[in-house]
Amino acid sequence: MLAPTHILGGQVAYLAVAWWSGHQPVLAEAVVAMAMALVPDLDCRQSIVGRMVPWLSGWLHNWVGHRTATHSLLAVLLVTLLAWPLPEGYTMAVVAGFASHALLDMMSASGVAWFWPSRARCVLPGNAQWRMEAMGKGELIFATLLAVVSLPVAVAAEREVGLLGTVRDALGDISQARSHYDAHKSEAAWWLHVQGQDNEAFRAVEGRFAVVGAYRADGLIVETPEGARSVCRAEACDWYARRAVIERGPGERTTIRRVNAEGVPAAALREVLAPLERVGTVYLLGEVTGERLHGRGPTVQGRATGATLRYARPRDLAAWGDAELERVELVVQVRHAPGQLVPAIQPLAPRAVEVVQIDQRILRYMPQRQDQGGVR
Repeated sequence: MLAPTHILGGQVAYLAVAWWSGHQPVLAEAVVAMAMALVPDLDCRQSIVGRMVPWLSGWLHNWVGHRTATHSLLAVLLVTLLAWPLPEGYTMAVVAGFASHALLDMMSASGVAWFWPSRARCVLPGNAQWRMEAMGKGELIFATLLAVVSLPVAVAAEREVGLLGTVRDALGDISQARSHYDAHKSEAAWWLHVQGQDNEAFRAVEGRFAVVGAYRADGLIVETPEGARSVCRAEACDWYARRAVIERGPGERTTIRRVNAEGVPAAALREVLAPLERVGTVYLLGEVTGERLHGRGPTVQGRATGATLRYARPRDLAAWGDAELERVELVVQVRHAPGQLVPAIQPLAPRAVEVVQIDQRILRYMPQRQDQGGVR
């Protein structure tokens, strides 16, 4: 086959392997793969690489012949060993590009000696009528097909979900999206494409929303302009997901801080969290004890004696005003860009109790009560 066909083949092979493995393709790696797709033709003096090093290509051609040693499984294994110390993406590009050359040459009339030093030739397909001649009409059609296929394969690889992830996304199952989130939530921010309905308002729901965290056994909490909403495939959630596809966002790290305090005002809690909000997005998980701690939705679940917070934002506590928090036991998640420094949380001091001193002379005019123990 001609060099342009091999270059396209190396590109498609690299993109296919990146898609299969969930590796995001990089232009520099794709260029390496396309270049490596030409290397096996070192055994041909008329090839592009053969003309670059005629002394080597001439020796190889005379020693083993064309489409033998450099087109063999043994050569692929040797190249893999040499490329192994490289960064993962470049190793993938080198091996995929190099191996693609022999696979495409199997479709030629004479095939390749894939199991060299055995001289047996391997061909694909077995029917000779379907094999291609160099510069023939069949190769032109095949090269065009490779160019067309490379675009959807590149788009699939860009999603970084791998082949199984593509199948998962095609199914659009919220439980599968939740499983993938649980396995990779520490790597990046995540988005959820949802198609479904609002269980309360009975209206259609569709859009792309930032994932806040997990909800119950198989659901997720997402951020919307109206606040946090729970999504699952049941009426127990705010939204019923008929179809849900999870998508990786930018790289993200999570730093943990803890708050344990007693007898503090709600305003003081929001105040000590403010410096953390300047670094990243802050989420609160845990228990708060007190009265009038109202909440709504999946993130703040209020009750008579306090509230349970699950991925609540500090702004969600604004409804508490300056209420007294008898006890605070919270895990604070700060999700931020890699490399950001997260400050420590300043200790929360209990609310000061105002002491009123009463003049002793006033006590004589205060009513006194007599009981069995005497006068009080």
